[in-house]
Amino acid sequence: MEAINCIIETPKGYGVKFDFNHKLGTLELRKALPSGLVFPFDFGFVPGTKGEDGDPLDVVVVSEFPSFPGCAVKCRIIGVINAKQKEKNGETIRNDRLVAIPEISVQYGATSELKQMPGKIVRELENFFINYNAQAGKKFTPLQRRGSNAAKRLIQAARQDAEPTKQIQLLLPLYSNRGALFPESYFNLVKEKLLGTFGGVTIYTQSPAEGLWQKNGKKVVGDTIIVFEVMAASIDASFWKKYKEELKLKFKQDDLVIRQCEMGLL
Repeated sequence: MEAINCIIETPKGYGVKFDFNHKLGTLELRKALPSGLVFPFDFGFVPGTKGEDGDPLDVVVVSEFPSFPGCAVKCRIIGVINAKQKEKNGETIRNDRLVAIPEISVQYGATSELKQMPGKIVRELENFFINYNAQAGKKFTPLQRRGSNAAKRLIQAARQDAEPTKQIQLLLPLYSNRGALFPESYFNLVKEKLLGTFGGVTIYTQSPAEGLWQKNGKKVVGDTIIVFEVMAASIDASFWKKYKEELKLKFKQDDLVIRQCEMGLL
């Protein structure tokens, strides 16, 4: 899957736990670990997702270099450790742990799937979360280890569950530079792509808009455009950059406009 941003809350080697307070928009010190217990690798979350516990999906970032609390790291997700957790009140919830590798990692540069990771490291991760939760009176039980495709499906579902705060608009020309109408199939492919990725799309096709801009400060250039609009919990810049290049080739354009703004639902 494409690399995504992961936010580090607690770096490896730390004996305290930080959590991101989404209301305050900052990290806060949550707890101190028992003497001798430290995080074996960076621990954080995938922004723009919502897990079963109502928080963003947890992610363990395995790397050979240090980070710091609040650091954003572009990672590829190589798999997930599915797990269940029994709370102190007896309630049992899913508490999966995604496993990620930074794109700039050299030591793990060839690792693309969880099964390629040394078993010792994965067992260390599982044992840490078993002991970490036991200290809080909870029971963490690993269920199975799954690969990148399962992790991708988990992230996609969690993105759809998260409250959307971003509005993204894609402006596509209705006609080619030579004045020929683009085939309807072109726009259907865009619709299917956005619908499959974001779970919903709005298309303004009944009254195509007119775009005007100045070229070289003098000549006014115009386009009849169709607007595709989606909502998301976060902006995946790598997805939009890659998709924009694909569409520029498809529609034979020097550039395309993709814009985003903050939004809220009433």
